[in-house]
Amino acid sequence: MVSRSALSERFTLFPPASRSAIEREEDEYGGSLPREYVALLRMSDGLHSDGNLSILGAEGVVRRNNDYEVQTYLPDFFMIGDDGGGNAILLNLSDRRIYEVGMGVMDEESLELSAGSLDELLALGTCLAERGGG
Repeated sequence: MVSRSALSERFTLFPPASRSAIEREEDEYGGSLPREYVALLRMSDGLHSDGNLSILGAEGVVRRNNDYEVQTYLPDFFMIGDDGGGNAILLNLSDRRIYEVGMGVMDEESLELSAGSLDELLALGTCLAERGGG
């Protein structure tokens, strides 16, 4: 995982998420949240770039996944953020890669690969639209 000091060069950071906030979300989710997402929450409870990339904090992340029915339409994915323009940032729970998809679409055919991992996405510091993709 990228260090907090390295993240602070590209993102606005927040205090770490509390253990109880993470546990509440895991109780609502019915299992462990993705490990790399939890590792990030332990450094910063969500973050955002000067551009459009935002990673959600612990509070309400499961509700957001439920509101957009992520696990219904894309059962192997977990929404961890968005691009501020209607696209969800999703972690594939199988291959651990990061994908983007329109929040109104949520189907496998519309997924676009954004980064090989959460660490890679954070190192890039941008969403697909800012990189000329999507």
